[in-house]
Amino acid sequence: MKKNLLSSLIAMFSVNILLAQIVVFSPVKVEQNDIEQFLNVEMNYSKKIAQDAVNNGKLLGWVLMQNTNVGPDDYNFMWVNAYPTIEIAANENAWWSHSEKVVGIKPDVLFSDSSKYKYDRSYTYKMQMSIPNTGPAAYVILNFATPDDVNAVAASSKKYVIPHFKKNMSDNGMVGWGMATKITPQGQEYSSMMTYDSYDSLKNAMKHLAGEGIIEGLPMDKLTKVTWEMRPIMKVISSTTEKE
Repeated sequence: MKKNLLSSLIAMFSVNILLAQIVVFSPVKVEQNDIEQFLNVEMNYSKKIAQDAVNNGKLLGWVLMQNTNVGPDDYNFMWVNAYPTIEIAANENAWWSHSEKVVGIKPDVLFSDSSKYKYDRSYTYKMQMSIPNTGPAAYVILNFATPDDVNAVAASSKKYVIPHFKKNMSDNGMVGWGMATKITPQGQEYSSMMTYDSYDSLKNAMKHLAGEGIIEGLPMDKLTKVTWEMRPIMKVISSTTEKE
């Protein structure tokens, strides 16, 4: 992956993520008493292992995010792994299994405390379209939905949303946008598509959800109607960079 002005970007969806074919979201709930240890392992060890995987073409990017508004039973952290192909994403030889080679600690030792955490299933999406990041993203809105016609949503987004956002994003703190469709799990209980809105600040992300900022002037009457099922704001904690 060629380096460019965004090579040092710490963002939910960096250039690498945007060019990914497959993006996997893995939510986890970490109790308050365990957060310090969790972050120590993730930021000082997992990130290095993930960076090695990026350098060796096994990953395009790894990101750790934190939910900004959680309830008592909600998942408060999420890993995002971006892969170049389905074949690599489905490889059972997971990139974190190489921890001993990279950081000198076997996986069962390094991640021994992980048994205390509550894991959700992983959610795998295929990227369909995006606006490349123009700057660092500090917060990301994840928008989940199950529209009657995903193709119609994609068509109206391409025609109206992307041009509007590109024109106005620099004045409203938006630094990136994208749309993806679900690979797995599928079914009535699961959203079939996701869009994301990357922002430079929590203020600008919240203005978006309040119908202000970049949303103002968007021709809603021309867009295919979407009923959003869930729209969390996620804070970017850490991420890999492009291939070193």
